[in-house]
Amino acid sequence: MAGELPRLKRISAKSKPEVAPEEILYTDTDRSGDTLDPDLSSWWWYDSGFRPKGRNWPLIWAYIIEGGGSTKTTSATSMAVIAALDGYPGVVFDLDSNMSATTVLGYDETALKGKKTAIDLLYGRATLDEVALPARYRVGDGDGDDPEEDFEPIENLRVVPGSPAMADADRAIAEDADRNDWFAEILHSYKGDEAVFYLDFPASYGRMPSSVLRMLDEEDSVIPSIKADPKAVKLVKRLTDELERVRDKNRGSRSVPGRPTLKRLILTGTQPLTWPEQVAARRGTAAAEAMYSSVLLPYIRYSADAEKIYEDAVPLPILLPNSVASVDYREVTRCMWIVPYLNECGCDYCPEPGAPV
Repeated sequence: MAGELPRLKRISAKSKPEVAPEEILYTDTDRSGDTLDPDLSSWWWYDSGFRPKGRNWPLIWAYIIEGGGSTKTTSATSMAVIAALDGYPGVVFDLDSNMSATTVLGYDETALKGKKTAIDLLYGRATLDEVALPARYRVGDGDGDDPEEDFEPIENLRVVPGSPAMADADRAIAEDADRNDWFAEILHSYKGDEAVFYLDFPASYGRMPSSVLRMLDEEDSVIPSIKADPKAVKLVKRLTDELERVRDKNRGSRSVPGRPTLKRLILTGTQPLTWPEQVAARRGTAAAEAMYSSVLLPYIRYSADAEKIYEDAVPLPILLPNSVASVDYREVTRCMWIVPYLNECGCDYCPEPGAPV
């Protein structure tokens, strides 16, 4: 199989087991029994050189929803790692002051001392290549003389590290109108070959998120990642209202695309094991299906060990590659590549959009 995921290597005697109780062996078929083909290199749109409308920057997948603990970071980092290990490079932008994606991809505040972060991009004090760091995951416990030996690199993936200073990003843009173009400047000056920019947003809407969302086109995807809970599902309406506000504000603009679109919805934590969580998950899933069935991706089933990614600073597909959640994220990542571009070429062989894949 292309892009076989490396198993986590631990050196501590206190290390936790790699296999969670509810985990299953990963196979090359999805839950319907259809064969999965992780190697999509023969599909013309699944190409690191593909640029929508001939632009010089890659696809943008924006993980955004107003609400903490929504699983945005888990989804963004999991899908980025899966695609990268399958040979398709990307950059994860951690735009949140809590630095969750940065931590999962191998960097804490100590490791970032003296290094540039996302706030330096916003202020124009550094270029993307000066800020982006090679993504990595922890394999040691920090007891050695060289901290770098505690990490292994994740090929084909970079991370723009977050910073606590990003908490003031909205104010920085309000005080200097030129900063509203910070993300546009990054895109227009981009000369790399990455396939996707993965954007992990803070749990709020403001000037900074708006300055980024205005650069999305219809080919890009706004991807809220929420738990299977009725309260979380209600947050999606507020997101669509925010996207409409951004589109209205930039309608007719020649300088920015201004068309962020909710293309896909990730529902996580389905099929939990305990009864109280089952009730909420069933209600949340039913609500999502009733309101957003056209954009729902395959469900991410509940994994009790998913939170270990923050504790161990290891992305889920590497920490627990055979967990049900990792298997589901593989299927979700495959669908993200295939479904948006079906029938793009206009031939008689591609299914119509919305047809079973």
